Amino acid sequence: MIRLAAFDLDGTLLDHDMRYSARVAGALQRAHAAGIIVVLATGRAPDATRRFVDAFDVVAPAVCFQGGIVQDFASGQVLCETRLDPAALPFLVQLAAQHGWPLSFETPSVAYLANDSAHNAAALRMMNLGRWTRVRSLLTDLPAVPHKATLFVAEAPARAALIAALRAAVQAAGLPLTITGSHALIVEALPAGLNKAVGLQWLAQHLGVAAAEVLAVGDNDNDVEMLRWAGVGVAMGNSSAAALAAADWVTAAVEQDGAALALERYL
Repeated sequence: MIRLAAFDLDGTLLDHDMRYSARVAGALQRAHAAGIIVVLATGRAPDATRRFVDAFDVVAPAVCFQGGIVQDFASGQVLCETRLDPAALPFLVQLAAQHGWPLSFETPSVAYLANDSAHNAAALRMMNLGRWTRVRSLLTDLPAVPHKATLFVAEAPARAALIAALRAAVQAAGLPLTITGSHALIVEALPAGLNKAVGLQWLAQHLGVAAAEVLAVGDNDNDVEMLRWAGVGVAMGNSSAAALAAADWVTAAVEQDGAALALERYL
């Protein structure tokens, strides 16, 4: 029996224009009415997640920042959080500068960009930063230690090879970072060992739900651990190869309301 259903946002509930269908919203609402706990599990910041929490109006606390924050939007309380190690920030700044990649350091309410960064409208839209501001230096002018770093790697080679190379560089430098991908043009740096499954497992235990009672639906590399951990892991038809391999079964693509189809099987 499914007691908790966790959904990625971009490419799962939201299409490539960041819209969701009436069928998806209706399935979430029927699940909620049936007593299933509906959870958003996303790489977005809490500030950039809130509007979807409000729009669906059926969700429990959300897993944000790829598991870095579990937040109860009803109360505004952060239930669990993990931040980047400050010692890793210079490496990320240098990496971005070396390759000419736009870089943001993200906190729950705002993302920080350097004044001299190459961010353009397309990059900002794809990075789903929510509110953002520029600072003179990402190393000396941040008011708080960030939870996540996002690199826009539009001109990079194949993402799988790039991520493998970045992971090797992180390991060689001995830095406490996890490198993952949430979009073909985006690479994210997280605290070591962090992923959506970590945040979702914490929330499930907090709510008294076993892994076997969890349905997880996602489409990308950053969903892999969540799909493997859940009792039922479902990959979207538009998923990356890694997500497809991690899933128990595959639903339709986001354009065909695959997330709704997956959830409806358990209603």
